[in-house]
Parts: sequence; C-alpha cells; structure tokens
Amino acid sequence: MNNRVYLILLVGLLGVSFGAPLARYVPELAALTIAFWRMAGASGVLWSHGTISRQGPLDKKKIPAIMIAGIFLALHFACFYSAVKLTSIANATLFATLAPIFTLVYERLVLKHSMSSGVLVGLTLAIMGGVIIQGAGFELGTDATWGDMMALASSAFMAVVLLIGQRVRPEISAIMYTRWLYLFAALTLLVIGLLSGMDLSFELIDLKWLVLLVILPTLIGHNSMNYAVKYLRPTIVGAMPFGEPILASVFAWVLFGEQVTVALVIGGCITISGLVLLTYSRK
Repeated sequence: MNNRVYLILLVGLLGVSFGAPLARYVPELAALTIAFWRMAGASGVLWSHGTISRQGPLDKKKIPAIMIAGIFLALHFACFYSAVKLTSIANATLFATLAPIFTLVYERLVLKHSMSSGVLVGLTLAIMGGVIIQGAGFELGTDATWGDMMALASSAFMAVVLLIGQRVRPEISAIMYTRWLYLFAALTLLVIGLLSGMDLSFELIDLKWLVLLVILPTLIGHNSMNYAVKYLRPTIVGAMPFGEPILASVFAWVLFGEQVTVALVIGGCITISGLVLLTYSRK
C-alpha cells in the first residue's frame, strides 16, 4: 500500500512543479487572468464531481474561515504568477515555498509557541539561503528583484491559507474543502479583475495551457498530496513541496533554456535543507 501512496505522492510533486512553467506558454495573459482561470477551472471540476459523488453538507460556521482562506489563496496565486513573469522560474518557485517561515513567525509571536534548536537552525538556514540567492543579484527596482519580492509575498499569503486549513480541514473532506476554497479564490480574483478593469478573457489557442494548469498542478498535484497525508506521516507529505523548485528549475532549463546560477544552486540547497529541518523539528 505504501509503495502505491509514495508513487501517487511523486506524481503529485511532478504535477505541482508544472505550475510555473506552464504559465510561460501564455505570456500575453496577465497574472490575474492565469490565476483566475486556474482556480475557476479547478473549482468547476470539483463541483461537477459532487454531482457524481455526493458530499455531506458543509457546516455554515466554517464558511467564513474558508472564505478568508480563499481570499488569501487568490492573492497567493496573483503574486506567484506575477513573479513568474518578472523573475526566473527557479527564483519564483523557491521564494514561493517559504510559507513555513511565516507560519512559524505567527506561532512564535501570536501563539507564543517555543522554538526548538532544530527549528532555529532550520529557520537560520532557510533565511541564509535566500540571502545568498538574492544578494548575488540584488538591485532595487529591477524586474527580477520585484519578482522575487512578489514570490516572497505569495509565501506570506499561502501561510495564512495553511494556518486556516490546519483548523478547518480535519473536519471536512478534501473535496468539500478544496471546492469551496477554490470557488472563493476564483470569486476574489474575478472581483479584483472587474474593479481594476482587467480583461480576464483569453484566446482559444491558450485554452489547452489553462486546462493543463487546472489538471496538473491543481487537481493532480494538490489532490495527490491531500490523498497521501491519510496514509503517510504528515512530515513526509509536508516536506514534498520543497522539491518543487528543483523540478521546476529542471523543467525551465529543458523547456525554455533558463540558466541556473551557482548562487541559486548553493542558496537553494541551503534554503530547502533549512525548510525540511524546520518542518521535521516542528512535528
């Protein structure tokens, strides 16, 4: 059984890693447009699935929390795809995986949780790696720097989603939770688009890439990890997303010829090692 679950988890990691590269195939679409159709498409599929496999009623008391999580998920994807358009795929995906740092800060400052030595070392390594990467080419005002900052902001927004999910998700099925979560995220992006006057439409030639964004990183990627957490230790599943920057960088190199710098390799290895240590130590 475990071998099959590990295989599913690996497929999920591969799927998630296509989140950034696929967006490069629709360069004319705004980040908000890409994020909207990814969320709207995934929500539509999951709600359609509900007509086949009936889900129990959702406790109305949980709707406000899921709505807030959906709003922050929308902001996460809006910032993430903005980062993909401004900086390299490698940088965007790496800085977008730093949510554990923000959740740790919340737990320490707000919940007053103590930090073990392992957590402190992991946090130090994660930050040190980011400094190595950013310090190698930091120049305020450049597109690349703004892109890295947008990716970092996407991590902060994702941290809020994770914190809410930790409280709500155990009492709701994965499909029930994600279909509402994606729906609220899509509605948030729609409202932002309408208020800003941004065109959320797309050409027919872009449809296949948007469909792949719905299927690979969203439905296959995230849902595989939600499935695996039922059978594997949370620490194992929790550490898997840290492989996304590695695979996304490989895809970017193969598909688009993006060069991976020495600073990124060194800093990325240090950051990912720190995040894995931080995740395991917190458990």
